[in-house]
Amino acid sequence: MEQSNRIPDLAELALQYGTINIEQFQHLQKLYALKQKQGQTISLDRIILNLNFATQYQVGLLKLIEDYLVIRKQGEAFGRIAIEKGFATEKDIEKALEYQKKEFRRAKLKKLIGDILVESGVITIKQKNAILKEQLFLDTAMEKIAALEPQSDGHKASDKTILKNGPDLSDYEKKFLQVKILDKEFSASVIEKGFATALQVRTAQIAQEKAFEKENKIRILGDFMVQLNFITEDQKILVLKEQQRLAELSQPAKDKDIFVSISKDRMEAVIKIDKGIETLNYRDIRQALQDKGIKFGIYPDAILQCNLDMRNIEFVAARQDFSFELLKSKKASYSFDITKVDPLEKKMGAALAQQYLGGEIHLKKDLFGNNQEQTKGYEFPFRCASGTRLSSDQTKAFAAKTGFPSLSIERKLYIHPPIFVLEDADLRYGPLENYANLKISGILTGAYPVTAGDLYAREIRGARIEAIGTVRSEIGMTDSFVSAQGDIHAKYLHNCRIETFGNVYIENEMIDSEVFSSGKIDSRHCRVVSSTLFAKKGIELKGVGNGRTRSCILGAGTEHHILEKIKGLELEIKNICSPLDELKEKKEDRDKAANKIFQKMIELKIFHDQAKERKSKLSNEFKKKKEATEKKELKNIVTLVRTFEKRMEDSLASLKELNEIKKKYDKESTLLEQKIKRLEPEIEKRISGFQIDMLAIFEWARKEENHSCIKIRKQAFSGTLFKGVYSELAIDNELNNFSVMERQDTTADYNLVVVQH
Repeated sequence: MEQSNRIPDLAELALQYGTINIEQFQHLQKLYALKQKQGQTISLDRIILNLNFATQYQVGLLKLIEDYLVIRKQGEAFGRIAIEKGFATEKDIEKALEYQKKEFRRAKLKKLIGDILVESGVITIKQKNAILKEQLFLDTAMEKIAALEPQSDGHKASDKTILKNGPDLSDYEKKFLQVKILDKEFSASVIEKGFATALQVRTAQIAQEKAFEKENKIRILGDFMVQLNFITEDQKILVLKEQQRLAELSQPAKDKDIFVSISKDRMEAVIKIDKGIETLNYRDIRQALQDKGIKFGIYPDAILQCNLDMRNIEFVAARQDFSFELLKSKKASYSFDITKVDPLEKKMGAALAQQYLGGEIHLKKDLFGNNQEQTKGYEFPFRCASGTRLSSDQTKAFAAKTGFPSLSIERKLYIHPPIFVLEDADLRYGPLENYANLKISGILTGAYPVTAGDLYAREIRGARIEAIGTVRSEIGMTDSFVSAQGDIHAKYLHNCRIETFGNVYIENEMIDSEVFSSGKIDSRHCRVVSSTLFAKKGIELKGVGNGRTRSCILGAGTEHHILEKIKGLELEIKNICSPLDELKEKKEDRDKAANKIFQKMIELKIFHDQAKERKSKLSNEFKKKKEATEKKELKNIVTLVRTFEKRMEDSLASLKELNEIKKKYDKESTLLEQKIKRLEPEIEKRISGFQIDMLAIFEWARKEENHSCIKIRKQAFSGTLFKGVYSELAIDNELNNFSVMERQDTTADYNLVVVQH
């Protein structure tokens, strides 16, 4: 058994665990001695808190350690006496001490060694009391230890010794204390190098302690100093490198609350983030997937990082599907240009596409590299949508009306009949034909939602547009939402939201607008004010901001458009499921109500049977005592019999009533189940269609390159925020004629770099 001469007090423990430094320890010694001399009764923990040397949580940890050391010391003394008296062996005492340690760590129970030995049958209560009498001197000594002044040896144990001697700390608590010790060296270094002041260091330490106290989250001090803009990321890495702590930059995924959920068919992995998303990057997501053994189907880094940037706490991070194999096994030929809405008109009945079927079984590896096979694939490479139809063998597609053909990103075939509107398209004109090629001579207003192939209008106001092709406004767009798969052309955008797979060409200005593009925002003569722009293939503008309105956000190379599109599809799926979910919820309520009624019926039946049994006993008793018992006693028995008969009648009446209610609930549940069964096939079909859309969109996104370059030809005002895929940069001063590009540095990290022209 380990033995030590004395138990360190709270001040010594605080020094040993790195909570205070040697100067603070010496100050604490002098102040405590002074208080004792003045006759003031004040504890060390209160002095430490009053001096702001530690937080309440840190003091609590130290007191917990002190408590353990006290009971451990008492237990060792008790054990020595028990061995000397022959009541127990050394092995018995070691087992009891180990059990005491486990109980203290598990539930913070200060279980005495004597009680443990009695409970385990090693000694008797009489023997325990005899040992305690001899141990009385130790209790007195322990009281004196608490009153001793702190020692001034200034010794500070190494972190390895600390962690070994701190038996009641969890892994998180041990790591936190160890990180704090190393962070003291870090803080001294940043102050010495002039990177930060002592006040800034203390502010960051308080933030670090609060994060651990509230979230049980361990983060190094440098992360908080960067987050608070006290030092730069490069300065943090420099100091950590000197400390040989660079490994701490990549925390394990489990410390960052990343959970990976894998589908039953092992073809899809979903990431769920519990907290701390702001500290994560794409490397953490990749690491979490790799830790699960996932090798195939992981989405590109840009998509993973963009999900984090958009604060998506749950998203698909890896998916293996059969789309590519099906494209190969179901080759298709098209009779039109599939890159846009074809300008050549097709007559009704004309052939649009033909599939050449391949093998029936499609082989592919799952997320872990195991071979999978699927006999029936998704409806790739095309599906018939508006104005088209499939042949009876489902291998050919034909035009169901005369118009211009197109193949959408989701691989749906369309025919767009031409519609010419020689006036304003408004409430008086009425709704427009779905998915037509629209040419409007006047103003398109938001009287009705519009779906189109290509769309041209002199001006667009307050409209909601979904277009398979290009959207063009001769003048501009105001207060409108446009979702397109082709290019967007206008002289101006005012208070608009644009989502497009194509490029964006705005001639003059964008004000109070949001633009999400999987192409390029090529608007080199356009000024942007109070707007947010994201483009996968880069941005080129004349100027940004004006110094008076809110700052603009410009992101290049990102996947915001794709993820916004996916978010919309997920919302559609949720809306489709809501009627079914409501029916299932109602059915569940009816089933619960029926079960509750059934439980009451069981209780009533038990009550009825007990009353019946009691009545039977009383009846038999009445028959036996009829001749020999007084009339008064017999009258009491008769009264009791009638009481039980009444209870039985009431129980039966209640049972019948409850049975009717249960039948009602059961009938309603059956009707709801029938409705659910009728609805499910149609809803599942619609959901499957949206899921195929998602697959097609992600497949399209995988093939398109990202370009993280933003070019400003004239002036950008201070406060403008530039975003790449993995990094961002806010400018503090006005800049002219420059580009912002994302580049990797020598540490393989990405940074946005400003290049003047």
